[in-house]
Amino acid sequence: MPRHLSTLHTLTALTAFATLSTAAAEERGQPVAPQATAPGVVVTEKATPHSAPTYSDARMESVARTCGADAIGSITPDGAIRCQSKPATLAQTAPRELLAGTYYVSIPAIACTPQGAAAAATAGQCSGGGTLRTDGDNLFPCTVNANATRNTFVCGLDLPNGAQIQEVIAYGLDYSTAGYFEAAIWSTGDTTFGPTYFSSFGGTWQSSGVAFNGGFTSFPIFSASQPPHTVTVGNRYTIGFGTRDPNSGISFYGFRARYFLP
Repeated sequence: MPRHLSTLHTLTALTAFATLSTAAAEERGQPVAPQATAPGVVVTEKATPHSAPTYSDARMESVARTCGADAIGSITPDGAIRCQSKPATLAQTAPRELLAGTYYVSIPAIACTPQGAAAAATAGQCSGGGTLRTDGDNLFPCTVNANATRNTFVCGLDLPNGAQIQEVIAYGLDYSTAGYFEAAIWSTGDTTFGPTYFSSFGGTWQSSGVAFNGGFTSFPIFSASQPPHTVTVGNRYTIGFGTRDPNSGISFYGFRARYFLP
């Protein structure tokens, strides 16, 4: 057989094999696991005791210069500059439909709805990460901070009917011995407004603790040690959180929920 015909036959066979393999994978409906590298974190300036974060233009320009264009820079509640490498882009999962198995959903605190006058008082700014605004700066909203007044926010937890909630965790920074962030999860019937606290903690909002000042912390508001809660039709699901700190030492990140689809 001529060489070019042999090559063409081989390519045709490889193409057919790849097509069949793809079709078989789609038929099995196995999701492709995303691959990502955990972002590295470097604190570039030592925190000064009792210092407060400063968000002046000059200070944020210093953050941008220190961290560079390929990193995300922020000022921690104690005034130090914190540089964090950008996380790798996640590979797309396929197929798109949700199959039986364990899933995670993360909720950013900055996407939750402030109650009352909380919004203007608690906005946190970060710098860098490839950000370029129309005005020429590189600031972007990143956290919910705190002040001397307790501020409250609510977040919707949108899960499919029948999903089994297994765990919900709150994440944030707490550098203050006089402040805290707190959170709870509940459901409410479509035709009413009263909360049903289905977590084992009941109606007691969990918190980072007033005395705690160790920096990054996390805690469950729905514990993995309790039986799962099944999402039922006719109910809306809500996560609420609050912040309070006269020393401006709180930065709240958000939540991660783990659930199972049977």
